[in-house]
Amino acid sequence: MSRPLVRAVFAVLVVATIAAFFATQLLKSEFPLVIRFATKPAHFSPNSDGYRDETRVGFDLSEPAEVTFSVVDAEGNEVRRIVDEEMLAGDAKHRFSWDGRDDDGNRVPDGTYRMRVVRRDESRVIDSFKEIDIDTQPPRVRLASAEPSVIAPAAPGQDPRVTIRYDGPANSAPEFRVFRTDDGPRPYVVRRFRGIPPEGRGKTREGVWNGEISAGPDATTTAPDGDYAFTVTVRDRAGNPAVAPAEIPSPRTAAPRTGVSVRSFTLRGPLSVVKAGAVVNLEVGPVDRSFDFVLSRYGSPQPLRRGGRVGGRFRVGVPKDALTGLHLVRVRAGRQRAIWPLAVIGRPQTKAAGERGPDPVSGVGAGGLPLLVLPALTWQGLNREDDDGDGFADTLVTSQAVRLDRPLAGGGYPPRFNAEVAPLLRWLERERLGYNLTTDISLARGEPPLLGDAPGVAFAGSELWLPGEVLRRLREYVAEGGRIASFGTDSFRRTVELDGEQARDPSGRRRIDAFGERTALIETSLAPLSVFEDELGLFEGLSDLVGEFTEFEVSRGLAKPTEALTTAGRDPGEPAFIAFRLGDGWMLRTGTAQWTGQLEEAALSIEVPQVTKRIWRRLGTR
Repeated sequence: MSRPLVRAVFAVLVVATIAAFFATQLLKSEFPLVIRFATKPAHFSPNSDGYRDETRVGFDLSEPAEVTFSVVDAEGNEVRRIVDEEMLAGDAKHRFSWDGRDDDGNRVPDGTYRMRVVRRDESRVIDSFKEIDIDTQPPRVRLASAEPSVIAPAAPGQDPRVTIRYDGPANSAPEFRVFRTDDGPRPYVVRRFRGIPPEGRGKTREGVWNGEISAGPDATTTAPDGDYAFTVTVRDRAGNPAVAPAEIPSPRTAAPRTGVSVRSFTLRGPLSVVKAGAVVNLEVGPVDRSFDFVLSRYGSPQPLRRGGRVGGRFRVGVPKDALTGLHLVRVRAGRQRAIWPLAVIGRPQTKAAGERGPDPVSGVGAGGLPLLVLPALTWQGLNREDDDGDGFADTLVTSQAVRLDRPLAGGGYPPRFNAEVAPLLRWLERERLGYNLTTDISLARGEPPLLGDAPGVAFAGSELWLPGEVLRRLREYVAEGGRIASFGTDSFRRTVELDGEQARDPSGRRRIDAFGERTALIETSLAPLSVFEDELGLFEGLSDLVGEFTEFEVSRGLAKPTEALTTAGRDPGEPAFIAFRLGDGWMLRTGTAQWTGQLEEAALSIEVPQVTKRIWRRLGTR
């Protein structure tokens, strides 16, 4: 410090520090030029959807000034100049619209932006701490649940409300739509409603459907039985909309337990065979109520059991002297009705085929009872019931699994029963032709009566799905001398796995069936079957033109060295009705699902009943 130069430098620094201090104090005491910056909304989405496409930005000046006002990005680069060197009034609010575009009219990238005011005559640059967020990405939204998954709004005393919850941005009034999914080729909207926050204020992530659908501009009505799916539309804080699970829901987009089934009255029970004298467990749903029940043999008005119950589950005893055949449990609660089919094994309807005298064509006398197989897997495979609560019916055509213990949709007969199975059962009853009885589910489970104990097997309808092991056993059964007659179409081509009370993993339709035959399904104008060859003598003494049909399953080739025995068809060279030898036995297809319909008394057919009786005798002959 003794040197003059050092003392001079030190003095200059002290003076500069004092000057800086006084300058800082002066600036602190000066009233700021920009009192505050403003933006509303602070989050917006300039995606041209008409909602929050722009924001209001601006500032409040404390005094008149010539300023430039801009929007800058996160790096401080100017992206849009809104005011360029304009004199603006002081003690005033200045607001402007910004559409999220730069000076060239291009939409700026999503991100965070700030505002900047520049007063060039004082070289002052003022940046806002307030941020503007641009976000054009839709939020992630998913339906989380719809509870309960089954309602009965028409049942007395029932609460039909369904609570739908979603994961995603909470909204003050999220929009929910209700789609009917089982009434036509595409789901359609039957109701719209808004979610209501608790106490009517704030935001929510749920809505409540009251079980009603629109019936006019200002009218509603109770939703009829059916399957319903939901969608929810919400917006995030930037205004981006999102619909979950999709604009129009589908089985592919709908998640389990996010839909609802409306059911007035249901009944479910076993689809395996039941022995006479056994007690059967059934269940009425979807809610407990008082009901009456009747057990009777199909086609007979005579009740075998009747009674009343209160509650869901109940038991019915099958009489020990019941005849073999399909029985029905009918339940009633008020105007509601439901039925359930029971395959009962009891006393035979009549004696074995050979004990009624020799066959007039073959001359064969000794025989036994054919085994009649009911297509319960097809019934449930086509049964339009929603198993997983996604709002869409589950079938083996549309889903990977279905329950075997679920109610039949509508409480009526199984799918295809009236068209394929019922006419055959009524005809057997009229003709007093005996049979043992099983279902394909019991066949797959190895429950008696067993396949090997029967001289012949008749499948009462289309067997669209069977476990692969059952298909293998059927082929072996024929090769070892068994006889099979199929009264359905498109059968023995698809496999399915049985896992307890579930049928899962259905295969696609195979080109060749389990017996090595290739076929094609065709529809034509009304036409009879023309007999081409008849080694089995099924058409002997009858007209060469049999029945009238519009649907045919045409044979396009047999596996070698398979030998055709009896054939008939609409066009030469394309048999639909076919019986062919396979090993020591034979396989027969009637070639049309309309065959059993010609067995009805009202059909006035002569040839079809005669041919069917001869098939039955052949099946009962060892």
